[in-house]
Amino acid sequence: MKKLGQKQITGVIHLLSGTRVGGSDDMLQIGGTDLTCIKHPVTLEPYLPGSSLKGKMRSELEKKEGKFGGAGQNEPCGCAREDCLICRVFGPHKKPDHKLAPSRIIIRDAPLIEGGRVEIKSENIIDRKTGTAQYPRKVERVAAGSKFLLKIAIQYWDIDDGCAYDGKTGVEALVEFVRAGLRELQKTGIGAGTSRGYGEIEFLDLKLDGKPFSL
Repeated sequence: MKKLGQKQITGVIHLLSGTRVGGSDDMLQIGGTDLTCIKHPVTLEPYLPGSSLKGKMRSELEKKEGKFGGAGQNEPCGCAREDCLICRVFGPHKKPDHKLAPSRIIIRDAPLIEGGRVEIKSENIIDRKTGTAQYPRKVERVAAGSKFLLKIAIQYWDIDDGCAYDGKTGVEALVEFVRAGLRELQKTGIGAGTSRGYGEIEFLDLKLDGKPFSL
């Protein structure tokens, strides 16, 4: 196997609603926040970990491709089939012995480039019988309007010539698959609590190797 090169997608992640990617809650303070968002250890600014973005993209693509929770398993796809783009792009889960070469996608941590103010949102659970609030908690979110720098590298190898997706082949198929993943993230959001309105995003100024790249 021989690596032939890599493509790079760049752009901006714009938060359309408050977003929480969990941080460390080891220190419990009276009157403090119950669930914090992750922050850079030096600057203390919020950022979006590449691992979180990658995991969410993989999860959404597995749902789209019908490979989510297969055979009663609550784990990522690990079939390692040559025609499985999930395994080819993200790597087969818990299967170190395979013939697909290293995972194709590299998603960098997304640093803050604009905004970054943190808001505290109070939440609770409503008892349906009595209508009273229970289990109050304070959740830390990055405020809507904040922007983060997106960087994704897509490696391609000589063994990728035969892969196909949505009418494209080879490296173009890999790029198209990642494009589909970005579309899914725009539809569903990132971070925790998306079903409660958290984490709605849009991608701005996307480029592929410096040229405009639309979704």
